[in-house]
Amino acid sequence: MVILKQGLDKKEKRIVENILRETIDLFGDFYSTKDNIRISLRDNPDVLFDYLKKGSQIVYELDNESGLALVLREKGFRTYIKILTKNEKLASDLLKAINWDTKIDLYCKIKKNNPLLKVFQRNQYQFVGNRGQEILLMRKYITRSESHNGKDEEACELLYSKNKKN
Repeated sequence: MVILKQGLDKKEKRIVENILRETIDLFGDFYSTKDNIRISLRDNPDVLFDYLKKGSQIVYELDNESGLALVLREKGFRTYIKILTKNEKLASDLLKAINWDTKIDLYCKIKKNNPLLKVFQRNQYQFVGNRGQEILLMRKYITRSESHNGKDEEACELLYSKNKKN
């Protein structure tokens, strides 16, 4: 089961700390930027937890400590996705949960040689720009029709039956 939430309790914090400790950031893509300085979120969990207090969201799979994702809301105008895992299936599952639950445009900066690039592309992230060793990907938010509850369905049926009589 994939968990997407803002803020963590003590037990969840320990789970995230364990994932950070056990998972290697092979390509250096799990970072944030402050004053033009890259800060590794894997090596600085306190910075990660501060972002969670300020509106960012964390995504991980319950009972699977092989990776996590972060919906990083910094002061800038873009919301970035940061993924820390080697498991492409887990990365895809985390991205699907983020894509379903997030109602804004999403961005990702990722190294050109990172195998997770294909996972982002399969999840409708499009190439936006070249940034030297990295590329910028974006997924445009597409509005979905809202689900109908019982009252809405009754109102639609009533309206339909009135129009049908006329």
